[in-house]
Amino acid sequence: MRIFESLKDAVNEIERDLHEMGTKVWPETYQDKVVVDDPEFETKELQGYSYLITRPEMIKPHFVELGGSLTYLEEETLDRINAAWLNPGESYKERETVWSQFLHNGKFAYTYNERIRIQLEPIVEQLSLNPNTRQAVISIYDFNRDLPNLGGKARIPCSMYYQFLIRKRNGINYLDVIYTMRSCDFYTHFIYDVALADELRKYIAWVLKLEGGHLTHFIGSLHFYKKDCKKEVF
Repeated sequence: MRIFESLKDAVNEIERDLHEMGTKVWPETYQDKVVVDDPEFETKELQGYSYLITRPEMIKPHFVELGGSLTYLEEETLDRINAAWLNPGESYKERETVWSQFLHNGKFAYTYNERIRIQLEPIVEQLSLNPNTRQAVISIYDFNRDLPNLGGKARIPCSMYYQFLIRKRNGINYLDVIYTMRSCDFYTHFIYDVALADELRKYIAWVLKLEGGHLTHFIGSLHFYKKDCKKEVF
């Protein structure tokens, strides 16, 4: 596992790893769209990529410095922790060119709000009652809903789960998050995925009055598409 001090360090090094060590793949589908005959979706991929960020307080400022939309980050975070059912919600409009193509009859196949909102309260309660627990996991993938959508029938979450751990370092209790994804599109979504995971951690840490801890990220398929890469690496 690679260890980085900051998000900016992670982005720079991971981009280099993808360019130098990524292998070529041509996926059949892109979310719920067939792209097997589209050369712009030729892909470079790293499998089983993992890293840790030791200074999470720098994630949000570096996210903005790297070109991320702060408005989207904040609105999407609020959508995700909202107790009301939201689909599509409003935050997607801040990245409308990215997300509107996946709207069907005015709704998304799923939203993170739908998956997170009913799990949030019991997970916070579990962390409060059992601070050494390893069971504080918010699952995003739902096989009952997602398995029938294999093969591009509908969008399937790229995120699998968030695990929260309270761990003591130098006499201080920190809330760490371990974020596991099946798939991550580096140029379009990576900094957003990282920042949103950290915002969820920060919210739970705030509720529990804990210090912010490490962010660990596991990715099954870390990749980028030819259409998004400005360098000639294919």
